[in-house]
Amino acid sequence: MKSLLTLLAALLFALPGVAAPRLVLNSSFFAPITSPAHDGALDLLYAELFRRVGLDVWIQPASAERGLLNANSGIDDGDVSRVLGIEQSYTNLVRVPERVMTYQMVVFTRHADFTVDGAASLRPYDVGILTGWKVLERSITGTRSLQKLETGHQLFAMLAMDRIDVAVIEKLEGLQFVHSMGLQGVKVLEPAYVEGDWFLYLNKKHAALVPRLAEQIRLMKRDGSYQRIFEQALHGAPH
Repeated sequence: MKSLLTLLAALLFALPGVAAPRLVLNSSFFAPITSPAHDGALDLLYAELFRRVGLDVWIQPASAERGLLNANSGIDDGDVSRVLGIEQSYTNLVRVPERVMTYQMVVFTRHADFTVDGAASLRPYDVGILTGWKVLERSITGTRSLQKLETGHQLFAMLAMDRIDVAVIEKLEGLQFVHSMGLQGVKVLEPAYVEGDWFLYLNKKHAALVPRLAEQIRLMKRDGSYQRIFEQALHGAPH
């Protein structure tokens, strides 16, 4: 009976004029990763990815912490991307085991000048990060002060007013904020504070989709569509 219902559902959604089922994913990111215009890198990637498995996807903005909680509780269907292992703390989330992008968390500053070497190199400074970015919340400790802000605009406003010495944020997003806010004299310190892979996470009620999505991400990387999407989304982004 279950297989019959599944077949009937597939036939129904194949009919002209019948909308595909929609999944709602949360995003705490900003342009050029996701954007209100839905033209960010992951907006475009997921539109194509979910189309390939016969689904529609809607990416909605949410704070990093609220987005995780809602995806974990099943209020929403998932989260656009998180670091490896987040499912250990949010146990109702399942990871699609094929990375969707790599990230670099870097240090932005106006006045400080030092070689970034893990958490210890940040301890003499007043540091700002975004609330809910677990890879930073768990590792940055013992600093002179630590401010957790809700938005990137708030984070860079604090940096511009010298309320913090350094801001740690994903590099692409940070460069976009520096550009869009017209900030002068802000530099990126090297090397990256931390770098790694981001993965798509779904609530466990969608666990059956995980192998199909992972396979389609791999296929998109092989057929060149993954690279074309990222080139399109990041074209013209500040570097």
